[in-house]
Amino acid sequence: MTTRPGVTGSAGAAGTAARRVAAALAAVAALAAASGCGRSAERQEADALLRAIDVLREAPSEPRAAREALLAELERQPASTPPAASARDTCARAYRLLLEATAAEARVRALLEAPDGAAGPGALADLADLATADAKVKESAEVMPRCAEALANLRRAARGGM
Repeated sequence: MTTRPGVTGSAGAAGTAARRVAAALAAVAALAAASGCGRSAERQEADALLRAIDVLREAPSEPRAAREALLAELERQPASTPPAASARDTCARAYRLLLEATAAEARVRALLEAPDGAAGPGALADLADLATADAKVKESAEVMPRCAEALANLRRAARGGM
């Protein structure tokens, strides 16, 4: 039996075999990733949609512009099946309401923090934004459970092969 320096008999062969198996598994994984691993287009669409919703859900509240961009990305996601369309549309609505409320609250906060007289003639309309923001937060809170339900339905449909 020939051995390499520093490697003893069967340990060297086992290491070589393990490296070959690892290389083969890496090649299979790369091939599977490239081909979608036989997943249907609907399954790939569902996975992309679920990822977009998760990223939006986990994003920090500020900066608001970053969350707006994530919401716009969600709204652009294709959704060719009823569960996918329901999840995209319901969750996008819930987050759109929440972001609009946040923007209205920011306008009111800026108005309240402005020096006396700096608010200008639009101040009354901006104060009305506070009521609008409150209504949008409440509506978003009502839609969020439907978003969660639509996501669960999409996950079930994706596992079942849609």
